[in-house]
Amino acid sequence: MKHFSTLALLLIGLLLAARPAAAQTAAADTVPGQARFVSRVAATLCTRIQESGRTTKFESLTPKQADDLLMRLMMTSMSEQSTEYAALLAAARRQKLSSDKLGRAVGLGAVKQLSVSCPSSMSLFVRTSSAQKEMGESGAKALNDVSAEEKAVIQPLVDSICVKLRAEDARRPLQQRTAAERTELITTVMQGTIVKNMTPLMSIYSMEQLSNKDSMRAFGIKLAGIMMTQCPSYIIMLGEDAKKGKP
Repeated sequence: MKHFSTLALLLIGLLLAARPAAAQTAAADTVPGQARFVSRVAATLCTRIQESGRTTKFESLTPKQADDLLMRLMMTSMSEQSTEYAALLAAARRQKLSSDKLGRAVGLGAVKQLSVSCPSSMSLFVRTSSAQKEMGESGAKALNDVSAEEKAVIQPLVDSICVKLRAEDARRPLQQRTAAERTELITTVMQGTIVKNMTPLMSIYSMEQLSNKDSMRAFGIKLAGIMMTQCPSYIIMLGEDAKKGKP
């Protein structure tokens, strides 16, 4: 099921049209106080997204509506730390770093932190136009078309996968493993869980669908989409590793 690595690439478009260079910038262009600022912005943004989620069904948003909402919440969260951000910009200028690079690093850092500390926030991120574009027309359609019957079957799979990955992460942090080790572990856990749950899967998919590449890609996107709301950090790792492996 190699397509899981491909599907996980949706991370790359989650915020500010992040590119590999932006991910490198986050590590290489650190300025004093950046990590603390990212933590504060992420915490505030988590609260704002959760509050918004109580009155807005993110799955019903159009990509533009998701973009506008996310940008508004991000700007509100940033404005609450405006003094600290001004200090970061000043420090960046002294290090001859552009405000654009700093902004991208902060944005990507906040998304990564949210994926661990506030997984429910990812339900908004996957609705943004950049994430939908990354998945392509068929992928976006699959993500936005999960029936109640499918959700009832896929949800327990996701619960099991997330529990197993968290256990493996606790045993030996995935971030300390090589990209190849992470990819093998995550895909093995996902594949093994799917194989063990073929009976419930066959209650919603025909044998023809289960053997069809396009149908299984759509299923994979739905599975990954639900994982993005529960244990997104593992999907993000898979996506980043897959992206780095591209020429």
